Amino acid sequence: MQERSVENSRGIDVSRWQGDINWSLVKKDGISFAFIKATEGVDYEDNKFSQNLRGAGEAGILTGAYHFCTPSDPEDAVKEARHFIDVIKKHGGFGVLDLPPVIDIEQNKGLNKKQISDIVRVWIDIVKEESGAGPILYSYWHFIQDYLDHGLSDVPLWLAHYHHRQPPDSPVWKSWLFLQFTDKGRVSGIEGNVDMNEFHGDTAKLNRLCLAKRVRRT
Repeated sequence: MQERSVENSRGIDVSRWQGDINWSLVKKDGISFAFIKATEGVDYEDNKFSQNLRGAGEAGILTGAYHFCTPSDPEDAVKEARHFIDVIKKHGGFGVLDLPPVIDIEQNKGLNKKQISDIVRVWIDIVKEESGAGPILYSYWHFIQDYLDHGLSDVPLWLAHYHHRQPPDSPVWKSWLFLQFTDKGRVSGIEGNVDMNEFHGDTAKLNRLCLAKRVRRT
């Protein structure tokens, strides 16, 4: 996979664990985008999602929402997708988000590669149809190796990889769209550690991704 670059746009991902965030200070610290946890499983909504979505948007930070998947079976994958969609609609709909939706898959719950991959595909297809934008998949390298198959190779990757500046290729993906490179970042406006990310490109390219997402939606 490609190396990190100083030219890439910087971002963060957050959930309720970051507490109350001063998004104006986050923006001033050079953060261009933020992925915000919206949901988990079939019924959980992050209790800071609405506050973070509004605060980041008002500060001029590009926003995206992610769902933490707790894999069980394809039927539950449908329920998880519908839950994510319902929460996004409750807070203004997919049109208020700048970035494509994200599924975070990092648990196997005793399932095998085909089962996990099928569950992820079900979620992606439902959310894509509803949102009009192709979702992004978040996972880490070893999970990809063990639990995700080539049937997902068309899905853009948000890779979590902390150990090397240039992540190794995987059997499914040869490049990443977003890279989470540490979970111990420090950013003005947030107390404690925060996950740090970069986009594969500069701010102009990131804005084009956001524009493409809006065009597909309309």
